[in-house]
Amino acid sequence: MDTYDDSKNDANPQESWVDSSVERIGSLTNEPAENQTKDKKVTSKLANLLEGIKFPAKKEEILDHINRKSPQMGNRTNDVFESINNNLEEGIEYKNVYEIGLAAQVVEKK
Repeated sequence: MDTYDDSKNDANPQESWVDSSVERIGSLTNEPAENQTKDKKVTSKLANLLEGIKFPAKKEEILDHINRKSPQMGNRTNDVFESINNNLEEGIEYKNVYEIGLAAQVVEKK
């Protein structure tokens, strides 16, 4: 059984990272990015929705996890759910959020 931390109010931007700006470590170290987000809001929502998921995780587990968290965020999760549903492969175990982002095509390598 998967568990996740639902103590944050994902519908409230002050308690969520959905609409917040995110600094990458390269911004602090002046190193170039190795990857790039295609859409910061979608990538941020993906990271927020996957908070607390246990890795490795398969597509079905990822979608189940998002479904459990999505009622708190309303329809704002449709784009993330659709990207994962359409792009992740069945039977593959994803090791972290970055791998899921690459597979879901919300993040790309430079």
